[in-house]
Amino acid sequence: MTTNMRILVLPLFLLVVCMVAVPAAAMINPSAGYCTALGYQYVDVAGADGSLTGYCMLPGNQTADAWQFLEGKVSPELSYCKKQGLDVRTVNDPAVCGMLGSTCAVCVKADGTTQEVTKMMGLDFREKICSGDICCDPAKDMTCAIGKESTGSGSADVLFMGIIAVIVILVIAGIAYFLMKKKKGSEPEKKNS
Repeated sequence: MTTNMRILVLPLFLLVVCMVAVPAAAMINPSAGYCTALGYQYVDVAGADGSLTGYCMLPGNQTADAWQFLEGKVSPELSYCKKQGLDVRTVNDPAVCGMLGSTCAVCVKADGTTQEVTKMMGLDFREKICSGDICCDPAKDMTCAIGKESTGSGSADVLFMGIIAVIVILVIAGIAYFLMKKKKGSEPEKKNS
């Protein structure tokens, strides 16, 4: 790789990173949210290797893997669908399951149509933003003053900072390019012998 290429690669790499790096929203564990929304207790159990597995504590001293319970694979008789008098089915379809992955539970309605269980329940797994005694729900309150005042991370601020970062990187790349051309122009030409 030539020196010219090396000088331009780093700023271009940084530009791509800035364009791809978008702020991530915090989320609640969907299996924990589903379990507790049904009134059951959710617990994390540490394995011998230090990994955590979530369990939903069901009536009758039953314990179910929380993700398998959410997916409708275990204890379907205690699912939201069954509590509503509907059948429950496990599907493997990322388009239906969305943020839950490729496998999820759907409730089968009387007319034969299905709906993903957490959508049917109206569950939103985005964490609320809280400061002191005030909490905002990002799903319902798009004008939450907490996020804008306390963190400075409102969407306009994020966009502005992204634009500034792109401009700075482009300026650095431009300066590097012109310095490289100037240096190359001032070097004496080598003669072939």
